[in-house]
Amino acid sequence: MLGFGWRKEELRKRFYPAEFRGMYQRFEATLRVAIPPNALVLDAGCGSGRIFRYRLAAGCRVVGADIGTELRDNPNLADRARGDLQRLPFADASFDAVLASHVMEHLPRPELALAEVARVLKPGGRFLLLTPNRFHYVPLLAGLLPHRLHVAFNRWRGVPERDVFPTLYRANTAGRLRRLFEGAGLTGERLERIETEPEYLAFHPLAYMLGVGYERLVNRVGFLAPLRVAIIATARKP
Repeated sequence: MLGFGWRKEELRKRFYPAEFRGMYQRFEATLRVAIPPNALVLDAGCGSGRIFRYRLAAGCRVVGADIGTELRDNPNLADRARGDLQRLPFADASFDAVLASHVMEHLPRPELALAEVARVLKPGGRFLLLTPNRFHYVPLLAGLLPHRLHVAFNRWRGVPERDVFPTLYRANTAGRLRRLFEGAGLTGERLERIETEPEYLAFHPLAYMLGVGYERLVNRVGFLAPLRVAIIATARKP
């Protein structure tokens, strides 16, 4: 019972009700509210789609862009294009919305990527992102560890190496994101910091219990919001 091993689902069921929404469920809800039906959507840095499966409003068509080859098997996509987020292979004003899930933390020049997002958005289009908050204990620790340890740890918890990328955290605070939006000519509409179940501590029940206590504390106390694990933000092109 107290041995080490990955038991995320067992611990989640023990400490959280079935209706508890994790970060991906909350981000999907944001997408479904913010992106209208029949929109043409760019999933920027889409990857394999293995971790985040989503459904948008009726009639939406999703185009994926990623520098890697994993996008070939992404089930979220209707169309695919290989390309760097800092030089997207699309014409100006092509998309009604752009989404990015756990992409911003990997970008060496996030300001260039945001400029490209703004370029390919139609006027009035939205950019929606989910990204780790730099001040949470998981990114703080991850920033201190070499990438090979990230790979080993994630392999242990069932994430293949192809889905683990170096983290730079150059666009991962509320203030930095607001400045990046402004620099790209986007208007920030909404920014929410959220704490969810302590998935990264599911290697041991005692560690998980400490994480649950942390989750309940930072969600209950408003001034601790800067210590929550993830940021969901929305910005609009004027």
